[in-house]
Amino acid sequence: MAKKGMGTMKLVELIGFVLAAIGFFCPLTKGKLFGSNGGSGLNFIKNLFDSSKGNTFQEVMALLILVFAVAGIVIILVKDVKLYSLVCAVGGIVCGVLFYLKSIGVFNSGVSKSLIKAANKVGGAVAEPNIGIYLLCIGFIVALVGAILRKD
Repeated sequence: MAKKGMGTMKLVELIGFVLAAIGFFCPLTKGKLFGSNGGSGLNFIKNLFDSSKGNTFQEVMALLILVFAVAGIVIILVKDVKLYSLVCAVGGIVCGVLFYLKSIGVFNSGVSKSLIKAANKVGGAVAEPNIGIYLLCIGFIVALVGAILRKD
């Protein structure tokens, strides 16, 4: 039997993971913390291996975001197991949310105080989202929708 081409939902899922991977290389945040241009995910990974930096949680989350995006692409192209790609999409979303929450300072002090402080800083937040965060969110959500709606 001839092998079928890539299905529509599988293609949607692949596009989602590719968008997430592209978003990782774009500036993730902007604001006072990173300057006007912001830092891409590679800057965070570079800081992970710099021993003088004290904040490693955000760098590990950035590394996991890249790992989930690349693993999702590889799984679709090579292994093609729906559960694995679903895990990659959910894992990428969770790591992205944790990354952003850490960047606005939610984990620095009590959660309720930090959420109130972050809500008050909406106009001049320490780390406003930039194009990279938006692409990551859109990409992982599209990949999640593709993984859920795909028929195997």
